[in-house]
Amino acid sequence: MEKGTGDKMNKDKHKSFEKREELINIAMKEFGEKGYENASLNNILKETGISKGTFYYHYKNKEDLYMHLLDIITEEKLKFMSKEMNALGPSQSVFDKFKILIKAGMKFANTNPTIDKFAQGFIKEIGTKAYEERMKKYFLSRREFLQSLLQKYGFKSMDYIGDLIEEGYGKGEIRQDLPKDFVKRLVNHTFTNLRVISAAENLEEYEQAANYLVNILKDGIGRR
Repeated sequence: MEKGTGDKMNKDKHKSFEKREELINIAMKEFGEKGYENASLNNILKETGISKGTFYYHYKNKEDLYMHLLDIITEEKLKFMSKEMNALGPSQSVFDKFKILIKAGMKFANTNPTIDKFAQGFIKEIGTKAYEERMKKYFLSRREFLQSLLQKYGFKSMDYIGDLIEEGYGKGEIRQDLPKDFVKRLVNHTFTNLRVISAAENLEEYEQAANYLVNILKDGIGRR
């Protein structure tokens, strides 16, 4: 068998079957509400009305389904963010772009409530050992797939916040005395956990908190 043929066959099996969309939506809700460990494959199949035989023809196990959901979400978000980021002008500062990026993320969540439900459960698990191991496995197993998505939608890497920070350093908008890797980790962590930090109850409160955050970052890491 040629290299990559097995992966292609697995992805082809995932593409189309009866109740696929229903399975995806119900699985995203289950994982989003209960987290990976507590999500029940039996509950998903019962609610969807899919037999175990049908499920195991298309997916190896619960983890395989979860990884496929990540594939879907990653592509949908990159496609959406690409359109938003292409509207940015070269004269805008990195801090202006942070605000636009956050707003784009909010718009994405608002237009994709099922994906947003999954994302909330996903965010709660960040920092756990199980999460780190699962994501490491995902990025290793999906390396070629993710590279193709980045190329397709015009991104340098999956870390577009980090890419903006690189741009900020290059344009002299970020203090040169601050270690670049530290700034990337700090900003990524804060953005990822902003909903928890802000305790925002709606998108308007979240946007306000996001603007507060960017202003704080500008005063803290921005070049004076």
